[in-house]
Amino acid sequence: MRTSGEFDAVADFAAALAEPGDPETLAARFDSGDHKHPGDEGYRVMAEAVDLAAL
Repeated sequence: MRTSGEFDAVADFAAALAEPGDPETLAARFDSGDHKHPGDEGYRVMAEAVDLAAL
């Protein structure tokens, strides 16, 4: 989806929330505590990852 060229824009939440150097791991500072879902800071980062000009 990210590189297909089929979409005008993509908000890559996984990349925005990933641990630096380990794209498969949710960064601890964004973790809600269950190692799967973001907490408040993670949701803030997700909102910032959306390019409003693309909407």
